[in-house]
Order: sequence, then C-alpha cells, then structure tokens
Amino acid sequence: MVKKKKYKPKPFESTGLSSDTSANIYESMLLSPAFKNLTTRQKLLYLYCKSQYYSEKTVDKPNPFAFTMNRNKWLKKYELYSDSNAKQFYKDIEGLINHGFIKCIRGGKLIRVKNIYEFSDKWKCWDTSAFVIKDNELTYNMQIKKYNS
Repeated sequence: MVKKKKYKPKPFESTGLSSDTSANIYESMLLSPAFKNLTTRQKLLYLYCKSQYYSEKTVDKPNPFAFTMNRNKWLKKYELYSDSNAKQFYKDIEGLINHGFIKCIRGGKLIRVKNIYEFSDKWKCWDTSAFVIKDNELTYNMQIKKYNS
C-alpha cells in the first residue's frame, strides 16, 4: 500500500501552522462567465466561504458541501464588512446564490440560528436556459423580495 504524501505548503502560501487550511480555486471557475460577472467583493466573499468550508469540523455539517458564514465570522474573524455595512454582506451572498456558486439550505433568521449554505456547481450553466434557482435555495430575505415583487 502506497501512502499518499501530505501536501506541504510553499513558504509564500502559508505561515506553516498545522491548523492552517487552504481554499482551492480552479482556473475553469476563474474564467467562467459566472465568476467574471461577480463583483470584486463577491469574489472575495467566495474565497472566504471556501476557507470557512475547509476549516469547519465535518461533524457539524448536515452534508459534505455545507458551511456557515454568520455575522461573527464576516464581521470579527475575517473583517470583511463593517457593522454599519451588514446589508452589503447579504447582497453579496445573494450574488453568489444568483450566480450558482452557493445555495442556502437553512435560513435561520426566523428561528434565530445560523444560516447554512452549501456549495453548488450551478455556476457552470449560469446565463443559460438550464440555470434555475429553486425557492428553497434562497435566503429568507431573497424569498421575501421575490414574493413582494
């Protein structure tokens, strides 16, 4: 039996801490029409979502592609948005959902728990007739907007 060697980050990739995780982004995604259409902030948020996904414990996940991104994480841990700019976080999450990169599998606003998101491969068919976002993949705020429109 051949043991697979664990990848060792290059000096420019990491501080070398054993708890460090990586967030791979492939060129096919970077060059996709869906990714190119994201705003710079949405692209950055996606990178932090990937980092969060790889750093979360698997026992807490309802499925293998799930992750959480709550206020404490985007405000304090990652310092992506200010407290006064919380609406921008939700707009950016909606952008990632609307481009097929993630979906919301549990909206926690009504029951005061964390939203749970899941990575999606729908970005591959974004801007085609095959691209459909189901109501149950939207956040609570997106559902309200959709039904009030």
